[in-house]
Amino acid sequence: MRRWGRTRHGPLAWKVLFILFLALLFLAFLVFEGNIKPALAAIAQARVKIIAIEAITEAIEEEIIQTVQYQDLIHIHKDCQNRPVLLQPNTIAISRVAARTTEHVKKSLQSLEDEVIFLPMGQVLGSDLLANMGPRLRITVMPIGTVTVNLLNDLEEAGINQTLHKIVLEINANLGIAIPLIVAETHVQHQVLLTQAVIVGEVPDTFFQLKMP
Repeated sequence: MRRWGRTRHGPLAWKVLFILFLALLFLAFLVFEGNIKPALAAIAQARVKIIAIEAITEAIEEEIIQTVQYQDLIHIHKDCQNRPVLLQPNTIAISRVAARTTEHVKKSLQSLEDEVIFLPMGQVLGSDLLANMGPRLRITVMPIGTVTVNLLNDLEEAGINQTLHKIVLEINANLGIAIPLIVAETHVQHQVLLTQAVIVGEVPDTFFQLKMP
């Protein structure tokens, strides 16, 4: 007599189920690789950039900007009629500012290794409704490479026969990002106003470019 309620799966049935499982797993991997992974990496990079820029700005404002004056970096030579004829950079002072900035930015970025960033998986799907739902992925920040600092000139009209001369710090740094199944790298570039002054008269023809030695 045949007993109802019990079924027996032969070796062939289990093999078919196992193959279907592998196929579904492979399909999920393709979806992750093609759609979720790029979106996840992009969102993580954007989040890390914001945090890095905040850390860079805070370090520069506290340790550099408050201690630097325009006349420390630039000497304006004038003729007998008090007209500017030469803007001469103080290369020693500029090199010191660049070195100090580099050191403080490095320390600031190194401190990000201890900061934990969590990214809700729902945010990766692009849905406002699910933005804060799903498992939270831990993002690890890894400062890599070197930090470079450049000083740039920016000239703007400030009125009749007046020019506003700005000296800007440009910071470049590379950061590594580690998320489950993803390792990415992002480049951070940020500019911060270091100091400025109004030059009365025409900007002299003999000018200079602020380049790091």
